[in-house]
Amino acid sequence: MSIYRTIDNETVWNLLDAEHPVIDPLAPESVDRLLGQVALPPGARVIDIGCGLGALLLRALELHPGTTGVGVDISAAHVEKAGEQARKRGLADRLDTHVADANTFDTGGETYDLVMCMGLSAALGGLRATLDHLRPLVAPGGHLLLGEAFWTRPPSPGALAALDIDSDTHSDLDGLFDAVIDGGWAPVYAYESTRREWDDFGWACVRALADWGMSENDPATRAGVLRFMADYRDSWLQGYRDSMGFASVLLRPVPAPLAAHTARRRGFVPWAAD
Repeated sequence: MSIYRTIDNETVWNLLDAEHPVIDPLAPESVDRLLGQVALPPGARVIDIGCGLGALLLRALELHPGTTGVGVDISAAHVEKAGEQARKRGLADRLDTHVADANTFDTGGETYDLVMCMGLSAALGGLRATLDHLRPLVAPGGHLLLGEAFWTRPPSPGALAALDIDSDTHSDLDGLFDAVIDGGWAPVYAYESTRREWDDFGWACVRALADWGMSENDPATRAGVLRFMADYRDSWLQGYRDSMGFASVLLRPVPAPLAAHTARRRGFVPWAAD
């Protein structure tokens, strides 16, 4: 079998540990800005569902001394690299990692002061299903940091083909806020990744594939990796680069009796005084 057929996103992202360990279009300063929005006291607990290479989780532990973290990812290679980084940065004693499917991972009823889940809604059944799945993990007074793709404009057939999805897989940004508010959550902060952050992430993936392919001595392997690199590059540049955005939204769960007070209304009119 050609190596071309064995490469997938997990393979690509596992190459990013040195250059772009955040598997999202987020610069380091944006990660710090997001994590700085939550005041976590010593002893707080953080969990990252789909932690990837562990970049956000490890940074959360660095920014909030005394906190402990749990990382869950289906990729054993990702989890191994997250553990390596934790040891290098002196965080291993505060981190617990699990190779597991996010859909079936059992937290044993534990709750967390900060739950993070970045770009994983497709694997969890869509945005609303993701919100419902994560809600029981959020401790009273806690937060959810959710990363979610959205359409910045209607996607072209080429964009959909490049991503192998339907147009209704994502909404626009307004629809994203509708979904989280209708799902019983209050957005308290949001950040939209910039074009530069998207480009830095995209080019990091392309460069990692190019470095891999050009370092191979076997001609068939070299050709397969470089052909995958070219397809990966063009599906982004000619496909979804101009139509996909990424929002990182900080949310608080709203108790059901209060949901009516946080509902979204079209055509803003101030609430009437009681």
